[in-house]
Amino acid sequence: MRMKKKIWLHLSIALITFQSVFAFPSLDQAKKLLASKDYQKAYKAIQQDLKDNPKNPDVLLVAGDIYAGSGLIDSAISIYKNLEKLQPNNYGVPRKIGQWYAAKKDLKNAMNILSTLIKEFGKDPWNHLAFADVAFAAGKIPEAEKSYSEAKKLNSRVWQSSIGLANIALKKGDQASALMNFEDALKVDPGMLDIRKQHVKLVKDNKDPDPSPDETISVNKPPYVDNSQIMNKLEYPELAKKAGLEGKVVLRVLVRRNGSVKRYIVEKTDSELFNKSAGDAVMKTQFLPALQSGKPVACWLSVPISFILR
Repeated sequence: MRMKKKIWLHLSIALITFQSVFAFPSLDQAKKLLASKDYQKAYKAIQQDLKDNPKNPDVLLVAGDIYAGSGLIDSAISIYKNLEKLQPNNYGVPRKIGQWYAAKKDLKNAMNILSTLIKEFGKDPWNHLAFADVAFAAGKIPEAEKSYSEAKKLNSRVWQSSIGLANIALKKGDQASALMNFEDALKVDPGMLDIRKQHVKLVKDNKDPDPSPDETISVNKPPYVDNSQIMNKLEYPELAKKAGLEGKVVLRVLVRRNGSVKRYIVEKTDSELFNKSAGDAVMKTQFLPALQSGKPVACWLSVPISFILR
């Protein structure tokens, strides 16, 4: 009798272990598909878990995100509300609900939910940021500005709050404040091309001396340009075209703090016939300046330009 009980105990333990490992096989797959934004496949992958485990918080959270990403916003909100009942202290859930109400243009409901959230959990910068975004969309600028500022005060690395304040400053015509807030955001994440493009429009050149071509300047991001912008301005030299000549020129380009090109030197060239055409193209091109702790600085950049006959 003891032997049977012992065998049964071992079998029970093995079964529990097996179930814990393989309880939600489709959930992991759904998470991976969600991360890759393959919402159609993620939607299919989560269905069985939703059916088998309709009260599991992990399943509901992933399902809500998948439905929202798929554009099924009403269904997503319904799932998040079920999750909110299971986890009343998880304030990330009502934040999602408020944000998705805003996405469907129900700004009144969104603001009610998010304003309650910042009253109850006012130490979380993301709650203030979510409310500020909705208030800005609703045209309630003072409320938006207050919450963006609070989010930034609570955590200066929440760069989205600086972007929100920059947009409000632009709306008010305060370019100096907009510039400062864009630079605060770029100090946190200098890789945001869209923000760099907005930022450079506000930057004015100064009278600082030009760095020498061989001077080493420590920057967070070097000057940037989409090469197609140069190629669109490039004219193929007639003599090179008639001779069937192809090749490459590498220019050393001085990009000023406002993104304009001040001058260039030829580093390498396959033919002198290409040099002027390459130089003329870069001189007509607007760059994004180098960034040093979020602020623009003059910097040299090597720019390769290829001449290929079509």
